Amino acid sequence: MMFFIWMLLPLVIILLAGIYLCRKVYMAVCFFGKKLTKRMRIMITAGVTGILILSVGYINGLWFVIFMYMVVFLLMFDFFALIVKKFRKNKTFPYWGKAVYRSGILALLAAVLLVGYGYYNMHHIVKTEYTVLTDKEIREEGYTIVFFSDLHYGTTMDGEQLKRAADAIESENPDMVILGGDIVDERTSLAQMQEAFEIMGNIRTEYGIYYVYGNHDRSEYAERPNYTAAQLEDAIERAGIHILEDEAYAVNSEILLIGRADRGHGSDTRKSIFQLVEGADAAKEWILIDHQPVEYADVMESGCGLMLSGHTHAGQVWPLGFLAEVFHTNELTYGYREEGNLTEVVSSGIAGWGYPVRTQKHSEYVVIHLIKPLRAASSNSFGWISG
Repeated sequence: MMFFIWMLLPLVIILLAGIYLCRKVYMAVCFFGKKLTKRMRIMITAGVTGILILSVGYINGLWFVIFMYMVVFLLMFDFFALIVKKFRKNKTFPYWGKAVYRSGILALLAAVLLVGYGYYNMHHIVKTEYTVLTDKEIREEGYTIVFFSDLHYGTTMDGEQLKRAADAIESENPDMVILGGDIVDERTSLAQMQEAFEIMGNIRTEYGIYYVYGNHDRSEYAERPNYTAAQLEDAIERAGIHILEDEAYAVNSEILLIGRADRGHGSDTRKSIFQLVEGADAAKEWILIDHQPVEYADVMESGCGLMLSGHTHAGQVWPLGFLAEVFHTNELTYGYREEGNLTEVVSSGIAGWGYPVRTQKHSEYVVIHLIKPLRAASSNSFGWISG
């Protein structure tokens, strides 16, 4: 199923988009080149379509996003034109209207504007707040936890931008900061990787910064990684960040942080949640950090009170989030949910992968107020900082 969704389905969509675009180009050539021979029209169509298709051959390029949205808008305008033609009494249209429609310029402009918005949206980081209640015996003032994931450093931020984000996080006066994986990826250089963790390691907290690996961090998708797993681990530890990989760590004798190995790599050796909490003090508040939002039923049964995840990007580029919901590729794509004794939080990520564009949801860091019921006061809220 995953192969179909993320590999086969995109190829089928691209193929169909290419065929559709070829037809649209041919119709435009016929409209504007009435005096051209059929052979010449076919040659021009093949040339223009070929240039457009080749320009999106690099699927991770920005033009690919513009291209796909342009096809979507062309389809929308075709549907609109069909409706107008069906219900309009006067079946004739002015030449300029036909010219604009056949040229596809409106679809291209709409796609560029949408991607421009996506670029703006990606670079503006939203603060999302949740209040989580616990019946465990924690300190009276509770705990402020900042959680973020999916930075994919280098895609959208440089050092100065990350420092501004780190300053905003520090201004929350967090008791602890939790990094939910995919902070770096296969495109991040060795110097960028080291810079990212150095900056994040300088965030001041009362009880430290904790980190779980995501599926991209170790750069295992690259044929020639820019850094090794050992260099990554060394950079994280030199920054004073505590790695939790299938490990539980007690904080202030009241909270147990449980970090899981990512299921994407090395899943054969990944411990179950039951193994990780075996013998753990049930009087503590158990907080599970798992990069991917999976295995909620087991987590609920284990007795964890809060689970933090990322990975999904909440879709990032529409309609990926919609497809993820339809095909149920993750147990929760985004947001906050309570199931039994478990509170589940999935972040959209502080940035994004591949494209510096976000047309679905927002980039965010999450502030969690862990408190006892009598101190509950505020509801979920949003703010933003410039990236």
